[in-house]
Amino acid sequence: MLTYSDSKESIELKPVSAEELKKQERMRDVTLLLQQLVEREEITLKLIIDCLIDVGSINYANNKVQNPPLNKMMKVLVGYIKPVARMAALYWLKRNLPELLTAWLEGKVSFKPVPINKDEAVTGDLETVPSSDEKAPEKEVSTPPSIEDLSPN
Repeated sequence: MLTYSDSKESIELKPVSAEELKKQERMRDVTLLLQQLVEREEITLKLIIDCLIDVGSINYANNKVQNPPLNKMMKVLVGYIKPVARMAALYWLKRNLPELLTAWLEGKVSFKPVPINKDEAVTGDLETVPSSDEKAPEKEVSTPPSIEDLSPN
């Protein structure tokens, strides 16, 4: 039998407006639709993953391995590990893509940043991830930067 303790702590609920409930419901719908999209378009995701593995392995081999024979061997070895990498990437995408993409899309349609769980925001490159480490500039910027400031050196 389920019993409740007789503690004197009361649960305080914040009133939620009808608009907020509708927004939450619609964002849940977006997440569900993205989950369905990921399930239906598994072949497309595999092809995208294959392309990214190919491009990433070539870039990694060219940037990290300077010896030409080792560079070629590295590119050949990637062909052997591609199925394992594809399975791991597909598993990760199926679990995380709908939620991350929903949070990103919500950030695009809202006026304030949408917080994302720090465990999910591995890269920190998302615009919706609040940056707690960076501080606002000390002084206010009054003039826009000139073209010379923006050009690469």
